[in-house]
Amino acid sequence: MLDPFGARLRQADRFLTVIENGLNFFGGALVFALMFLGVIQIILRTVFRSPIFGYIDIVEISMVGFAVLSISFVQRIGGHVRMEILVTHLRGRLYWMAEAFGNMLAAFIVAVLIPYSYSHFVRAYDFGDSTIDIELSTWPAKLIVPVALSILLVRLTIQLFGCFRLIAQPDLEPVAVPTIKNVEQQAEEEILHAEEDIVHERLSEAERGVER
Repeated sequence: MLDPFGARLRQADRFLTVIENGLNFFGGALVFALMFLGVIQIILRTVFRSPIFGYIDIVEISMVGFAVLSISFVQRIGGHVRMEILVTHLRGRLYWMAEAFGNMLAAFIVAVLIPYSYSHFVRAYDFGDSTIDIELSTWPAKLIVPVALSILLVRLTIQLFGCFRLIAQPDLEPVAVPTIKNVEQQAEEEILHAEEDIVHERLSEAERGVER
Protein backbone atom coordinates (compact mmCIF):
# COMPACT_ATOMS: atom_id res chain seq x y z
CA MET A 1 0.00 0.00 0.00
CA LEU A 2 1.54 3.27 -1.12
CA ASP A 3 1.37 6.49 0.81
CA PRO A 4 -0.84 9.21 -0.74
CA PHE A 5 2.12 11.14 -2.17
CA GLY A 6 3.62 7.98 -3.62
CA ALA A 7 0.27 7.07 -5.22
CA ARG A 8 0.09 10.48 -6.93
CA LEU A 9 3.68 10.11 -8.14
CA ARG A 10 2.85 6.69 -9.58
CA GLN A 11 -0.14 8.13 -11.45
CA ALA A 12 1.98 10.93 -12.91
CA ASP A 13 4.72 8.42 -13.78
CA ARG A 14 2.30 6.12 -15.60
CA PHE A 15 0.71 8.97 -17.53
CA LEU A 16 4.11 10.25 -18.70
CA THR A 17 5.25 6.69 -19.46
CA VAL A 18 2.53 6.36 -22.11
CA ILE A 19 3.81 9.50 -23.85
CA GLU A 20 7.45 8.42 -23.57
CA ASN A 21 6.73 4.95 -24.95
CA GLY A 22 4.89 6.47 -27.90
CA LEU A 23 7.74 8.85 -28.71
CA ASN A 24 10.29 6.06 -28.27
CA PHE A 25 8.33 3.85 -30.68
CA PHE A 26 8.17 6.68 -33.21
CA GLY A 27 11.92 7.26 -32.85
CA GLY A 28 12.58 3.58 -33.41
CA ALA A 29 10.32 3.62 -36.47
CA LEU A 30 12.37 6.52 -37.84
CA VAL A 31 15.57 4.53 -37.42
CA PHE A 32 14.04 1.55 -39.23
CA ALA A 33 12.71 3.78 -42.03
CA LEU A 34 16.13 5.38 -42.50
CA MET A 35 17.80 1.96 -42.64
CA PHE A 36 15.28 0.86 -45.28
CA LEU A 37 15.78 4.09 -47.20
CA GLY A 38 19.55 3.60 -47.01
CA VAL A 39 19.27 0.14 -48.54
CA ILE A 40 17.15 1.52 -51.38
CA GLN A 41 19.65 4.35 -51.89
CA ILE A 42 22.55 1.90 -52.19
CA ILE A 43 20.67 -0.30 -54.67
CA LEU A 44 19.57 2.63 -56.82
CA ARG A 45 23.01 4.20 -56.76
CA THR A 46 25.09 1.09 -57.46
CA VAL A 47 22.77 -0.83 -59.78
CA PHE A 48 20.75 1.82 -61.60
CA ARG A 49 23.11 4.79 -61.19
CA SER A 50 20.13 6.86 -60.07
CA PRO A 51 20.32 7.82 -56.35
CA ILE A 52 17.39 9.27 -54.45
CA PHE A 53 17.27 13.03 -55.01
CA GLY A 54 17.50 14.84 -51.68
CA TYR A 55 18.59 11.74 -49.71
CA ILE A 56 21.01 13.75 -47.55
CA ASP A 57 18.29 16.31 -46.77
CA ILE A 58 15.88 13.57 -45.68
CA VAL A 59 18.51 12.00 -43.42
CA GLU A 60 19.44 15.33 -41.85
CA ILE A 61 15.82 16.14 -41.01
CA SER A 62 15.05 12.63 -39.70
CA MET A 63 18.13 12.41 -37.49
CA VAL A 64 16.73 15.03 -35.14
CA GLY A 65 13.74 12.83 -34.41
CA PHE A 66 15.47 9.64 -33.34
CA ALA A 67 18.20 11.61 -31.59
CA VAL A 68 15.91 13.36 -29.08
CA LEU A 69 12.49 11.67 -29.10
CA SER A 70 13.66 8.87 -26.79
CA ILE A 71 15.64 11.08 -24.41
CA SER A 72 12.95 11.08 -21.69
CA PHE A 73 12.35 7.34 -22.10
CA VAL A 74 16.04 6.66 -21.55
CA GLN A 75 16.04 8.92 -18.48
CA ARG A 76 13.14 6.95 -17.02
CA ILE A 77 14.96 3.62 -17.26
CA GLY A 78 18.29 5.09 -16.10
CA GLY A 79 20.01 4.51 -19.43
CA HIS A 80 21.93 7.76 -19.72
CA VAL A 81 25.63 8.01 -18.84
CA ARG A 82 25.90 8.12 -15.06
CA MET A 83 28.62 8.37 -12.38
CA GLU A 84 27.78 4.90 -11.07
CA ILE A 85 31.24 4.16 -9.65
CA LEU A 86 30.53 6.51 -6.75
CA VAL A 87 26.75 6.54 -6.55
CA THR A 88 26.25 2.76 -6.37
CA HIS A 89 28.34 2.63 -3.20
CA LEU A 90 25.95 4.97 -1.39
CA ARG A 91 23.02 3.70 0.65
CA GLY A 92 19.82 5.10 2.09
CA ARG A 93 19.41 8.86 2.27
CA LEU A 94 22.89 9.51 0.87
CA TYR A 95 22.05 7.61 -2.31
CA TRP A 96 18.78 9.47 -2.86
CA MET A 97 20.43 12.80 -2.04
CA ALA A 98 23.02 12.11 -4.75
CA GLU A 99 20.23 11.18 -7.19
CA ALA A 100 18.32 14.35 -6.28
CA PHE A 101 21.42 16.50 -6.85
CA GLY A 102 21.98 14.92 -10.27
CA ASN A 103 18.34 15.44 -11.21
CA MET A 104 18.40 19.08 -10.11
CA LEU A 105 21.54 19.74 -12.14
CA ALA A 106 20.07 18.02 -15.20
CA ALA A 107 16.75 19.86 -14.79
CA PHE A 108 18.56 23.20 -14.61
CA ILE A 109 20.50 22.51 -17.81
CA VAL A 110 17.40 21.30 -19.65
CA ALA A 111 15.39 24.32 -18.46
CA VAL A 112 18.08 26.60 -19.90
CA LEU A 113 18.15 24.73 -23.23
CA ILE A 114 14.38 24.77 -23.81
CA PRO A 115 13.94 28.52 -24.54
CA TYR A 116 17.05 28.61 -26.73
CA SER A 117 15.91 25.60 -28.79
CA TYR A 118 12.44 27.12 -29.07
CA SER A 119 13.92 30.39 -30.37
CA HIS A 120 15.74 28.39 -33.08
CA PHE A 121 12.39 26.89 -34.11
CA VAL A 122 10.70 30.33 -34.21
CA ARG A 123 13.52 31.77 -36.29
CA ALA A 124 13.39 28.87 -38.76
CA TYR A 125 9.59 29.20 -39.02
CA ASP A 126 9.65 32.98 -39.53
CA PHE A 127 12.46 32.90 -42.11
CA GLY A 128 11.12 29.85 -43.96
CA ASP A 129 14.40 27.99 -43.42
CA SER A 130 14.78 24.87 -45.59
CA THR A 131 17.32 22.31 -46.73
CA ILE A 132 19.51 22.97 -49.76
CA ASP A 133 18.61 20.28 -52.31
CA ILE A 134 14.87 19.65 -52.08
CA GLU A 135 14.05 22.59 -49.81
CA LEU A 136 12.42 20.68 -46.97
CA SER A 137 11.21 23.00 -44.21
CA THR A 138 13.44 22.63 -41.15
CA TRP A 139 11.06 24.07 -38.54
CA PRO A 140 9.23 20.76 -37.81
CA ALA A 141 12.55 19.11 -36.94
CA LYS A 142 13.60 22.10 -34.83
CA LEU A 143 10.25 22.06 -33.02
CA ILE A 144 10.88 18.47 -31.92
CA VAL A 145 13.84 19.54 -29.79
CA PRO A 146 12.03 21.88 -27.32
CA VAL A 147 9.08 19.46 -27.17
CA ALA A 148 11.32 16.50 -26.31
CA LEU A 149 13.29 18.59 -23.79
CA SER A 150 10.05 19.77 -22.16
CA ILE A 151 8.93 16.16 -21.69
CA LEU A 152 12.37 15.37 -20.26
CA LEU A 153 12.01 18.27 -17.82
CA VAL A 154 8.68 16.86 -16.61
CA ARG A 155 10.33 13.45 -16.17
CA LEU A 156 13.20 14.96 -14.20
CA THR A 157 10.74 16.86 -12.01
CA ILE A 158 8.77 13.70 -11.24
CA GLN A 159 11.97 11.84 -10.42
CA LEU A 160 13.14 14.70 -8.24
CA PHE A 161 9.96 14.52 -6.16
CA GLY A 162 10.45 10.76 -5.99
CA CYS A 163 13.94 11.30 -4.59
CA PHE A 164 12.69 13.86 -2.06
CA ARG A 165 10.10 11.34 -0.89
CA LEU A 166 12.77 8.69 -0.31
CA ILE A 167 15.12 11.17 1.35
CA ALA A 168 12.39 11.86 3.89
CA GLN A 169 11.56 8.15 4.32
CA PRO A 170 14.18 5.79 2.82
CA ASP A 171 12.21 2.68 3.78
CA LEU A 172 9.32 3.49 1.44
CA GLU A 173 8.86 1.68 -1.86
CA PRO A 174 10.71 3.53 -4.64
CA VAL A 175 8.25 5.18 -7.03
CA ALA A 176 8.98 7.17 -10.20
CA VAL A 177 12.75 6.86 -9.77
CA PRO A 178 15.18 4.78 -11.86
CA THR A 179 16.33 1.61 -10.13
CA ILE A 180 19.96 1.21 -11.13
CA LYS A 181 21.36 -2.30 -10.77
CA ASN A 182 24.95 -2.91 -9.79
CA VAL A 183 27.28 -5.24 -11.68
CA GLU A 184 26.46 -8.25 -9.51
CA GLN A 185 22.71 -7.83 -9.99
CA GLN A 186 23.11 -7.41 -13.75
CA ALA A 187 25.27 -10.56 -13.91
CA GLU A 188 22.70 -12.55 -11.90
CA GLU A 189 19.89 -11.44 -14.22
CA GLU A 190 21.91 -12.36 -17.31
CA ILE A 191 22.63 -15.81 -15.84
CA LEU A 192 18.92 -16.34 -15.08
CA HIS A 193 17.93 -15.27 -18.60
CA ALA A 194 20.56 -17.61 -20.08
CA GLU A 195 19.31 -20.52 -17.96
CA GLU A 196 15.70 -19.80 -18.99
CA ASP A 197 16.73 -19.79 -22.66
CA ILE A 198 18.47 -23.14 -22.24
CA VAL A 199 15.41 -24.65 -20.53
CA HIS A 200 13.07 -23.38 -23.25
CA GLU A 201 15.37 -24.72 -25.95
CA ARG A 202 15.52 -28.17 -24.34
CA LEU A 203 11.74 -28.23 -23.91
CA SER A 204 11.30 -27.33 -27.56
CA GLU A 205 13.69 -30.12 -28.59
CA ALA A 206 11.81 -32.57 -26.38
CA GLU A 207 8.47 -31.54 -27.90
CA ARG A 208 9.85 -31.97 -31.42
CA GLY A 209 11.14 -35.42 -30.44
CA VAL A 210 7.71 -36.47 -29.13
CA GLU A 211 6.02 -35.28 -32.34
CA ARG A 212 8.37 -37.40 -34.42
